[in-house]
Amino acid sequence: MPPAHRRADIGSAHACHFPPSPATGGSPDVYVNDRPLMRVGDSYAPHACVAGHAGPHGRALAAGSATVFINGKPAGRIGDAIDCGGNAQTGSGDVFIGDDEGKGAGGGGGAGSAASGGTPCQASMAAQSMPTVRG
Repeated sequence: MPPAHRRADIGSAHACHFPPSPATGGSPDVYVNDRPLMRVGDSYAPHACVAGHAGPHGRALAAGSATVFINGKPAGRIGDAIDCGGNAQTGSGDVFIGDDEGKGAGGGGGAGSAASGGTPCQASMAAQSMPTVRG
């Protein structure tokens, strides 16, 4: 069982230049280690490409436990996907939730796929990118 993911825990970096950012959402009434438990749809601090390829965008937890629900939403755990890429990276050292990670419920994986052409962040980077001329 993966550890619980809470407000102020870190959502990992993604793509080439998008840094990690802390969780800012969470349940209004369910706490783990005195911090609100993250659920599918709860937010993270916005982040931007540090190389300037794309501006800031919001993030939200996209997947969670298939068996544990908090306020009607799947509970967040380390390893669960974030909608723009990356995953829940840090969490509780002593509270573990539900089923195995990677098999959760929610809005789908944050890493994108070849069939979908990648994440929304990657699509934004591609749309805003400029060709580089060398020589």
